[in-house]
Amino acid sequence: MIKVLVLADDVTGALDAGVKFSDAGLKTKVSLLPKIEDTGASVLVLCVPTRHETPETAYRQVRALSARAAEKHIGCIFKKTDSALRGNVAAELAAVLDGSGEHELFFIPALPAMNRVTINGIHYINGVPVHESVFGDDPFEPVTESYIPALLENQMNE
Repeated sequence: MIKVLVLADDVTGALDAGVKFSDAGLKTKVSLLPKIEDTGASVLVLCVPTRHETPETAYRQVRALSARAAEKHIGCIFKKTDSALRGNVAAELAAVLDGSGEHELFFIPALPAMNRVTINGIHYINGVPVHESVFGDDPFEPVTESYIPALLENQMNE
C-alpha cells in the first residue's frame, strides 16, 4: 500500500527523491508515468514534467494526482520542487492543497548539502539570494525573487 506519494516536476527531482526514500530503507518505486498505481511500494515517486508548462497546465496535472491520492487514502503527498525555486512552484503547491482537500502544507525548499538554504524567508544559493545567483539568469526559468512569500504571491498573480 502506498503511504507516501512524491510528485516531482522533472526526472532529476524524481530520481533524487526516490534515492533518499530508498536509502532510508523504504520500498520505493520511481515512475516516469504520472499515474498512481499500487506496485507494492510504500513510496511512489512520479515524474510529472511540469516545470516548463504553463501554470494552468501544471496546476491541473498536480491537482488531479493529488485528488486521486486523497481518494486512495495516501497519507502523505510530498511535492518535490526545484531547490532553486524554478518552475510553477505556487501553482503546484496550490494544486496539492486543492486536490488533497487539506488546508495547510509545509514548504521547505532548502538543500543544505548543496548550499541552498532559506533564512528568514529568503532563499540563498551559495550565500547569495537566489535571484542574484546563476538561477536569476536562467534562460528558461529565471528566478526573479528570493523572498519566498513574495515569489509565491507573484506567481499566483501572473
